[in-house]
Amino acid sequence: MTYHEEVERYRTSEGVIVARKPLPGGDVILRLVGPEGSSAVVARKAQRPGGRSGRLMLFHHVRYQAYHKPERELATLTQVELIGRLEGLSEPRRYPAAAYLAELAYNLAAPETAAAIWPVFTSSLRGVASHADPRVPLVWGGWRMLAAAGLAPSLDDRCPGGAPYLELTGSLTSSACAREPRVYLGPGGAAGLAAILKRPGSQAVAALEAGDPLPLLRALLAYVSYQVEPLRSEAAVRSAYRTNGKT
Repeated sequence: MTYHEEVERYRTSEGVIVARKPLPGGDVILRLVGPEGSSAVVARKAQRPGGRSGRLMLFHHVRYQAYHKPERELATLTQVELIGRLEGLSEPRRYPAAAYLAELAYNLAAPETAAAIWPVFTSSLRGVASHADPRVPLVWGGWRMLAAAGLAPSLDDRCPGGAPYLELTGSLTSSACAREPRVYLGPGGAAGLAAILKRPGSQAVAALEAGDPLPLLRALLAYVSYQVEPLRSEAAVRSAYRTNGKT
């Protein structure tokens, strides 16, 4: 192996830790979302840089170096620097929202979409940590990350009139024309979704605060499950925010 080949196997990246899995032997698998995409690295028990990787927890923002060996599935963490952390996300009423956004971001942040998803993801986590109603930044962040990944539904109502529905295939419509699978958006839901997807963040959040975010949260969960995949964190969101209702 040449010197340049060896150097190329070391990559420096930035990201937020979105999952942390301790292994029986003492190693820890970290999943991260960053501006370059999603990644997973393993922190070896005997090679933890300065011992600090063992203390890195969910939602810590880090800069790290990993060694990529071709025959290994996971890169090995070699250096890590803590940039910052978001306080309060472990609170019971906030953690389900933060965990859902983290899992969604990990699934969506491909190299070609990560640069657009990253600022939405970090902003929505800050919102969950500070907003009086964590559902508001959860709804805003979830839909905006879908839009950044190219998965936003069409806002052109193909059948105006009647109660607003979103077909999970991606079309806005009404009760008179809606085809299964579909989800009810509630009164003002179509306008609320348009505000999230089209307006600047502060205006979109104000629109959510002025109404009821619950129908758009139900729609988000159903839409992500259909368009991306069912997320393991969905059950905790439904339990915490009582999302069972009209579909």
